[in-house]
Amino acid sequence: MPSRNSRTVRRRGGRRRHNAGSVILLVLMTLLLTAFALTKYLEKTTIDLLADAREVRSERLRVEAYSALENVLAVLQEFQTVDGTLRSPAEGWGTPLEFAGYAPPAGLTVGVTLEDESGKISLPHADFPTLRDLFLVLGEKQTDAERLADAMLVWMQPGYEPVDSFSARATDYERATIPHDPPARSLHSFGELAAIRFVRDRLYDEQGNPNELWRRFVDSVSLFDFTQPNVNGAADTTLAVLGGYDDTSVRTITDYLSGLGSYARQGPAYFRNPQDVAGVVGQATNTSRLGAQVACLRVNVTVREGPSSFRLSAVVAPPNGAGAPPADPPPPTTDSSTTQSGADSSTTSATTATAAATTAANTDATGSTAQPALNYPFTLLEIRENDEIVGTIPSSQPTTE
Repeated sequence: MPSRNSRTVRRRGGRRRHNAGSVILLVLMTLLLTAFALTKYLEKTTIDLLADAREVRSERLRVEAYSALENVLAVLQEFQTVDGTLRSPAEGWGTPLEFAGYAPPAGLTVGVTLEDESGKISLPHADFPTLRDLFLVLGEKQTDAERLADAMLVWMQPGYEPVDSFSARATDYERATIPHDPPARSLHSFGELAAIRFVRDRLYDEQGNPNELWRRFVDSVSLFDFTQPNVNGAADTTLAVLGGYDDTSVRTITDYLSGLGSYARQGPAYFRNPQDVAGVVGQATNTSRLGAQVACLRVNVTVREGPSSFRLSAVVAPPNGAGAPPADPPPPTTDSSTTQSGADSSTTSATTATAAATTAANTDATGSTAQPALNYPFTLLEIRENDEIVGTIPSSQPTTE
């Protein structure tokens, strides 16, 4: 029979083993929690590092895109200086980066496409016959084409009276859920089409998404302000609506400009003036509405590095070229004397502000007069990056590099 002392020793030994097991369990739990916290910290750090790396990469691609754009504009300016104007990529500026000997940094690829924005119909100068004929060319029925043209002009022109008595009128917008007036100026963006009565019914589907008619219309018109579309970069719709050419003549003109079909051996060509078109198609038409110079050009730059990419789209105009869409008209006023007084005050303030801004711009931080502003050879009408670029059907005369 065990003695009392031996039983006491066994209890103490069991207690020591129990305490040792608790310590081991506590250590294991501490290690587990530490490993979990460390894992989460590494995950967060990895995400932060990836985000920073992506931001740095995007900024590097952005800088390279603008660098490529400057190279393109330098080449265009050189051709314009020598020839006096820009007519067509067939003059030799169709691959500007290659012409400039531009080479992107290692690991980057840069692509450039040029689209003659002035080859489209200028929306600020579109009248009823032009819009009606455009919708007819796009496949609309006569009545629908007239109503679409009326609806567009009610939105764009102050006091416009529709030709079709069943067309939407300016007063119809007063009965909207939120009463408003049409802006009475040409479109500033193609998103406005969704707000124009009857137009939104024809150019959008039941879910409110742009349909094929919307895409073809957007590809046929330009938001920018120029008087004569360039026949050398003209879309098929421009040739048909403003030039009055039939389908056969349009196809002949595009083959001549692109160097296709019977002109394959000749290669891409261009017209020095709109009257030269008659020598190709043998059809005398009204060419007074067409020109033979680039009024505004869209330069699309894409820079890639592995799976990453950056897109830049800029619309530029040479001297005496296209302008931005017309601004909103001033709000109506009832008191002419107050208006005149306010206008005088506004003019004085604007003059003072302009003078102050000019003085500030020409004076550096040390108080000395700085160099005059750079006489940039092109006017930047629009710059868009990545998601801001609206996807449309490419124009009929793109130039890919």
